Amino acid sequence: MRSRLRLLLIGGIAVGVIGAAASLSYGGLSDWDVAYALPLLLWLVLMTSRLAASSQPLGQMARNLSIFLVLGVVLVTAYSFRDDFVRMRDRALGAFVPGHGTEVAPGMMKFQADDSGQFVVDAKVNGIGVHFLVDTGASGIALSRRDASRLDIDPKTLIYSQRFSTANGMTGGAPVTLDSIEIGPFSDSKVPAFVNEGDLDQSLLGMSYLKTLGRIEIRGDTLILER
Repeated sequence: MRSRLRLLLIGGIAVGVIGAAASLSYGGLSDWDVAYALPLLLWLVLMTSRLAASSQPLGQMARNLSIFLVLGVVLVTAYSFRDDFVRMRDRALGAFVPGHGTEVAPGMMKFQADDSGQFVVDAKVNGIGVHFLVDTGASGIALSRRDASRLDIDPKTLIYSQRFSTANGMTGGAPVTLDSIEIGPFSDSKVPAFVNEGDLDQSLLGMSYLKTLGRIEIRGDTLILER
């Protein structure tokens, strides 16, 4: 009889953990969440078997299991809100690291101006991080020779067939095609760009890319990009 009472008590607490997590979880638990919880369920089964055979008084066991119940609800609920925590982290990073944008809505990114009042964007080009300066005066995506080398593009082997007028005079550009470029949720493949022949300090994100977006808006020190 005592073993049955123990099993009922432990089973009730296990059901309480699952029920509380599902009710407190934002949108409930998905199939993936349930799959990830299988190791926890296995642990509960082992704990149930161990406690059922224990000689510990029911009252003390109930108190100990109540603590496990509270901890289980807190952990599972925190896991269910993991996406919200990620967004909070991204907002914090966006405030202190200008190039790290924040997805404020589906398909909408927000960037803060840096100390000089310019907007920079951290992107992944061919899977490698590149720090771009947003330049509406640039006709296309201009890679510095340093960034080109990081992308395994040898500037010495390129043909600088294009000519561009810059603040420092005329310079050449070598056409290249980027396998991919990712900025937050924006992802493009086979993107045309060029490698700047001159001494470009920073790669530029110009109009050939910006025109693919549905919205470009500057509000004070905030840049909003939307697709």
